[in-house]
Amino acid sequence: MDHPRTVAFQHTAANRPSLSARARHLLSRLLGIRRPDLLLARWLGARLSDRHYLAIGYRLYLGAWPDYDQPRTINEHIHAYMLRCRSPLLHMAADKALTRDHVARTVGTQYLVPVIGLWPDAARVPIERLPRPCVLKPTVGSGQVLFLRDGEDIDVCQIRLTLQRWLDTEYSRVNREWCYEGLHGKVIAETLLTDDRGTVPADYKLYVIGGAVRFIQVDRGRFCHHTRNLYDTDWQLLPARLSLENHAPDPRPACLAEMIDITLRLAQCFEFLRVDCYVVGSRLYVGELTNYPGAGFERFIPHAFALELGAHWRR
Repeated sequence: MDHPRTVAFQHTAANRPSLSARARHLLSRLLGIRRPDLLLARWLGARLSDRHYLAIGYRLYLGAWPDYDQPRTINEHIHAYMLRCRSPLLHMAADKALTRDHVARTVGTQYLVPVIGLWPDAARVPIERLPRPCVLKPTVGSGQVLFLRDGEDIDVCQIRLTLQRWLDTEYSRVNREWCYEGLHGKVIAETLLTDDRGTVPADYKLYVIGGAVRFIQVDRGRFCHHTRNLYDTDWQLLPARLSLENHAPDPRPACLAEMIDITLRLAQCFEFLRVDCYVVGSRLYVGELTNYPGAGFERFIPHAFALELGAHWRR
């Protein structure tokens, strides 16, 4: 089993950002806020119960009041799952380090992205000495990633502040995602996977609902012009969208059958799961496991597709 290793690094006060660096970091964050309305809504809803918070968010994002007692859409099912399921398996899938153990045990270490190191806090990460190109991310949380590329200048203090902010965030309160409750994140560094053009490869996200892969989402341009296509398991482009615009049709992956097989094996013990994969050359990698994609707020277009997917849900 391939466990991430902790790389030794001297932990001293000199590794901690100065007061001026913290001030610059805060200013940069304030100037970079793209959704002040979302921040305000979370602040105003902080005292709401999880059920009321999710229901109001559902109404604002998706335009209707949800029924969590008799869910019909996939979004309602995901929210109902967030509210009722307290399986320890969800904690395993929500922690990237624990996910690696599950992947290794279930399908083999050959599907793991090579890891460089694992650290309990940002002050211990040897940022200047990390082999590049690499990716830094927290083991607990979703969507946070920093790329360190060859030849690029970096601001070590700002990177360290960003990493520590990620570790200090209580993600179970951001969108009321129980799977993060009680988890303490670490910083993980992985080798940056790139395709034959030297760019970040496409993301393949397979949704297992009711014990079968119901569709495959392909994301491109996640860090610039983000687009998304949806396919069935025969690689037919579906006449549906998930929040984002489509891009040109993707070539059918040569390892599609293998991708579906390992996804079903990884998801076998879950009521619902999304398995995220990458393909680099002839190699297939498992990136992450996701319990609540988009916290249940992503919009399926047309709405009938959300109902169709919801009809497959089995407890």
